[in-house]
Amino acid sequence: MNIRVRSMQGITLLVVLFLTLASTGCAKNESIKVGIEKNNRPFTYTEGEEQKGFEVELWQAIAKKAKLKYEWVAMEYGELNKSVKSGDVDLAIAGMTVTNARKNKLDYSDPYFQSGEAILTASDNVAIKGQDDLAQKVVATRNGSTAYQFASEIQGIKIRSYANISDAYDDLKNKSVDAVIFEEHSIQDYLQNSADGKFKKVGEVFNKDSYAVVAKKRNMYMGKINKAIIAVSKDGTYEALYTKWFGSKPEKMPKELKHDMEKDIEHES
Repeated sequence: MNIRVRSMQGITLLVVLFLTLASTGCAKNESIKVGIEKNNRPFTYTEGEEQKGFEVELWQAIAKKAKLKYEWVAMEYGELNKSVKSGDVDLAIAGMTVTNARKNKLDYSDPYFQSGEAILTASDNVAIKGQDDLAQKVVATRNGSTAYQFASEIQGIKIRSYANISDAYDDLKNKSVDAVIFEEHSIQDYLQNSADGKFKKVGEVFNKDSYAVVAKKRNMYMGKINKAIIAVSKDGTYEALYTKWFGSKPEKMPKELKHDMEKDIEHES
């Protein structure tokens, strides 16, 4: 009788082990859904049916190191947080700024990029030379962005927000707005590739944001992603991609960005 019981227990354990291995194998073969923004050059954008940009190529390198299979899901910036929270996508990499408020609801990787906001206006605009000249001016930016939050704090400013930053640039071109406040690299890319000499960046770059990969709390990916960010930093991939897309070497590597962000958060708390 004891032999039969032990045999049945052994069979049960084998079945459980088999099912566990089978489910693990399935999980390894599953593609995770990665949310990116449709149109935010030079970070993520769609050209034809191909996804391009710094964050696209950085994620490809991270996913290779972390052995993660994935598929892209392109959407408007304002949909990304909601899609992560609802589970429509597993992760998002799209200029997602780390803030304490967001960290209370979402999980963020170590930072991989640092940026700030800049002001873009027409080349013949002599009234706007910097942030102090924006009172009573109509200023465009992207809805829900860090740039929108900072623009909202400028006294007397008249904000016009857009789901897509390219629409803000178009309205500046049409003289429907006086200026655009947005991420400095996006503005620089626009100046180089689309401005035709009709626009200029004015004033100093203000604010500093840290970008990170975002997911729901208690996800199974962040440990692998953080290790992969370190790996692509050490093997030269990060510096090569940064130089390719922004024309210069990074002032700070992800390890330094993490250290700076931790100090800032500690200071705020």
